[in-house]
Amino acid sequence: MNKEQRSNTYGKFEAVSVNGVAHAITTPMRAVHHAANLRSHHTGELQDQTNKWIVLALAATATFMTTLDSSIVNIGLPSIAHTFHTGISGTTEWIIIGYLVVIAAVLLTFGRLADMIGRRPIFLTGLVVFILGSALSGLAPSLLLLILARLFQGIGGALIFSVNVAMITSTFSSHERMWR
Repeated sequence: MNKEQRSNTYGKFEAVSVNGVAHAITTPMRAVHHAANLRSHHTGELQDQTNKWIVLALAATATFMTTLDSSIVNIGLPSIAHTFHTGISGTTEWIIIGYLVVIAAVLLTFGRLADMIGRRPIFLTGLVVFILGSALSGLAPSLLLLILARLFQGIGGALIFSVNVAMITSTFSSHERMWR
């Protein structure tokens, strides 16, 4: 019996097939390379510990920003309605609703995209889009442009939310995440 074994690399993963049937998907190639080249230098371990806390601080700050932004607009809604000479109900409510609907609509898609291209580019793009959306919201001369800026900001929020927990989970081992 002639078994032909073939190894294919798909993005970050490697699939092994025998006679054309995939039998296993191995670990990410970068993880295999990293595990093969581990060095236990004290400064390297200290660097890893520092990077862990930086990742946690960035994830926590980004979560705080996006969550605060989804709720703080509720407080400012009467002033926003007064500024644009409209009522609080109706079109003005889309400032809040649009932001949250966009997050809910694209969150899973961005999570899958992060699985394909990596968490870091998604997170950094999310920060840039969110901050740019915040600036556009602050500079919006009309209610329509404010709503559009908030929709754009919601895309940034979804990019951030889609990778936040995964970044923390992959940075800290299960032992480090346990409550003591």
